[in-house]
Amino acid sequence: MKQFTIGKYTISKDLLLFIIISVLMGVVLAVESTSFANRLYEDLNFTVLQRSGLEAPRELPGLLTVVIIGLLSGMGDIRMAALANIVGGIGLLAFGQIPGVFSLVLVTLLIYSTGQHLYFPLSSTIAMQFAKGEQFGARLGQIQGLGSAAIIVASAVLYIIYRFFDVTYQAVFSFAGVVLIIAGVLFLFMRNDIKENNHGKRFVFKKEYKMYYALATVNGARKQITLTFAPWLLIDVFGQPVTVITALFFLVCVMNLFFKPWYGRLIDRRGESYALKLEAFVMFAACVGFAFSKTLFPFQVALILVGISYVADKLMESAGMARATYVRKMCHVPSEVSRTLAMGQSMDHVVSMTIPLLAGFIWYANGSVGYVYVFIGGMAISALNYYLASKLKTLPRHKNDVKAEELIDIVHEE
Repeated sequence: MKQFTIGKYTISKDLLLFIIISVLMGVVLAVESTSFANRLYEDLNFTVLQRSGLEAPRELPGLLTVVIIGLLSGMGDIRMAALANIVGGIGLLAFGQIPGVFSLVLVTLLIYSTGQHLYFPLSSTIAMQFAKGEQFGARLGQIQGLGSAAIIVASAVLYIIYRFFDVTYQAVFSFAGVVLIIAGVLFLFMRNDIKENNHGKRFVFKKEYKMYYALATVNGARKQITLTFAPWLLIDVFGQPVTVITALFFLVCVMNLFFKPWYGRLIDRRGESYALKLEAFVMFAACVGFAFSKTLFPFQVALILVGISYVADKLMESAGMARATYVRKMCHVPSEVSRTLAMGQSMDHVVSMTIPLLAGFIWYANGSVGYVYVFIGGMAISALNYYLASKLKTLPRHKNDVKAEELIDIVHEE
């Protein structure tokens, strides 16, 4: 395998390419996370019911992920990742070009979402191939931390553009689409590693993975409560512009430079159960902030508390690493990893397609206080998530594992 030397360190060509791809994905994530809800609210004048109604078709590809990956499994994870990002980039580019017509928006988002959801399980599987020993959490944390650095730069640039220049959302999303296509093309220059035996089963559904399936399903409900409605709370209830969302997201990314690698090492040291219980506890506290800050405190104090809750919510997206490493340790056949993660994602989307519709109706039907009931539901889901995480068995470490503290840099020392 081709190596590049940087000072006294060496790094493989494939790992370097994957790092560059992760940086490009950070740019795309920055655009989507800071601007998507605002475009729907400002350009399309969506109500909360319309916003929530968009989620079911948008999340449909997530439900079908296990089928798509199963059908394409002969391509190998690297080639599938290339296809996923090219397709997703075409959809995002089209989303940036089309006028604000609901049907066209729906079609382009469906294309983008297909590529996006296909890539989700593949990204973790590919990243863990570069792990040293079985320190999967540390490697995931390192690579995602670098992605966070890219998001920081992209978010800062977006803030400046939105604050001082008259730029359209169409232009921003078109640029993100081109970046995503480039990320897909770069995958074609990576070795399509056969060491994972990509000729294994197309579909994997096993009894021993039942706890992962349960955690993935509950996560589908939890993430849609916060992903869909937390930004909408800031925009609709607190009347905040896109610059506030961008600034908060920028703060999250700065913190993730340190938080993601720390959380990855935490997984390796304390286990997936501990890491996922921490996620559930933090998410419960965040939902309390979302639900009750406005009624208990003056507006400015409430806005600060909701902002803190938003940051906490975004930081705990890192918990996806714990679910991925749990699967990697459980799978005796490496080729089953991406298929198992895909199965969990599909089960996740069974509920993530329905929860927004139900929660959006509850918010809409209860008027100005409807959001309170939505986030109370989020608290209940977080409690269930904590219970399931506490039931996880601690998986034994491999006898040849290195300590997580020894895995400091993203490159291998010569």
